[in-house]
Amino acid sequence: MIRMDSYKEKSFIKALGDFRSYEADIKAKWGGRKRLFKCVDTALEIKFCKAEMLFEESLIDKPIYKKIEMIDMMTRAYKALILKAESNGHKALDAIYSCYKYGDGIAIVCTYDSEIELMKTIHGKDKDVTLWSMQEIFRIITPGYTGIKEAMKKNGIDGTFAQVNHK
Repeated sequence: MIRMDSYKEKSFIKALGDFRSYEADIKAKWGGRKRLFKCVDTALEIKFCKAEMLFEESLIDKPIYKKIEMIDMMTRAYKALILKAESNGHKALDAIYSCYKYGDGIAIVCTYDSEIELMKTIHGKDKDVTLWSMQEIFRIITPGYTGIKEAMKKNGIDGTFAQVNHK
């Protein structure tokens, strides 16, 4: 294990930890980068990806002061994404919604069918986004799959479906 003794190294570790917490907060509030990209224009998405590439490269082989500068740059880049998404009329997710990536799309999921109308009002114009309720999702899961999950649990098997192909 490498000891981090210098003030600069400690500052970098703290800044990186704070930035990773900031990223996690954005994922919770906005559903992550993928949803934000769908809320902004392609030019801003490309700029963000270039900044992210420079950031990732700096973590590998740049001096500490440059790494800290890159963390600041990424914070500004995320703020620009959020500002543009908001100016385009998009909103952060309420705590009652979850956001999931599937294929090339994004699913925003609420718990109850009664919440879908409000969710449509708030997030209905997000492009490439489908809106679901958990009640709706459970209605389309066939009894066969739920039976398999229940049988696995009874037998002490921790089973998770990675993919289901319907034929």
